[in-house]
Amino acid sequence: MKEKYSIRRLVIGLAVATAVLSSSIVHAAWPEKPITLVAPFPAGGNADALARQVGAALANSLGQPVIVENRPGAGGMLGSQYVARARPDGHTFLLGSFANILNEFFYSNKLIDLRRDLAPVTQLVNIPNYVAVGSNSKYKSMKDLLDDIRTRPGQVTCGTSGAGTSSHLVCEMLSRQLGLKISMVPYRGGIPAIIDVIGGQTSFVAINEALPYIKDKRVRGLAVTSPQKSPLAPDLPPLSDSVPGFAMVSWYGIFAPVGTPKEVVQKMGAAVATAVRSPAMRDALNVLGATPVGNSPAEFSMFVSSELKNWEKIIKPMNIQLD
Repeated sequence: MKEKYSIRRLVIGLAVATAVLSSSIVHAAWPEKPITLVAPFPAGGNADALARQVGAALANSLGQPVIVENRPGAGGMLGSQYVARARPDGHTFLLGSFANILNEFFYSNKLIDLRRDLAPVTQLVNIPNYVAVGSNSKYKSMKDLLDDIRTRPGQVTCGTSGAGTSSHLVCEMLSRQLGLKISMVPYRGGIPAIIDVIGGQTSFVAINEALPYIKDKRVRGLAVTSPQKSPLAPDLPPLSDSVPGFAMVSWYGIFAPVGTPKEVVQKMGAAVATAVRSPAMRDALNVLGATPVGNSPAEFSMFVSSELKNWEKIIKPMNIQLD
């Protein structure tokens, strides 16, 4: 009887060891096929540019193609939901953003639960939003813009990159802190909003894609939403100089479907972090107005948790519902 029991234990032990070894071999061989990186915003904006820059770097370092798929809609929730439902085999990832935090509070019927459905891999960058007007605008400073909002409440328009995005939040916060109405005009992405502010169809934008347009003087920058001046735009004052206490910094990061093997998450995080810290990538990111981060999955997870707690305190009292 003891001999049979010992044989059974040996068989079970060998089965477990084989499974562990097989799993290790699979993970060691990762990636086994092309990786899909989903950008949940339209082509042409910062999310798309970041996804393609990171994808190209990863293709070189990991030895597999990285296919960027644009799946815009619902403030980034459609693309996020697609990744959350994907097979967690380490070959589908999301270029997530600050919008994922906002969606937790802007929608009562969420397509995903950020805490439950997506696994943080690494934070790519921090990027503030830039308040900008057309180069021929009558607004020469933030004071000019705010004075006009006070003089003509509800008639000054803010072009946003879509409902539930960081630019939407900037306009909402600005309106509420001033105690005055600002009319919001949502676009399908930041670039269409910038094009219309250049043409004078909207009064101003507060969008993180604006810095290249400020640099080449197609729009006039008035302020940056970070607490201090940005080293990438040292001539722009922080918005808090005009609206005390105002501060908001957007960010982008990589997420995986929950259940993706931890070893794969670690390897992907390390590969992306190495890529964004490289001098060539840093220069490309700076053109967009972004500063690289490249932290560990654990550090990014703590950051996301902190963002959820901090912004819940700010957004919930505003009672903004987009559904």
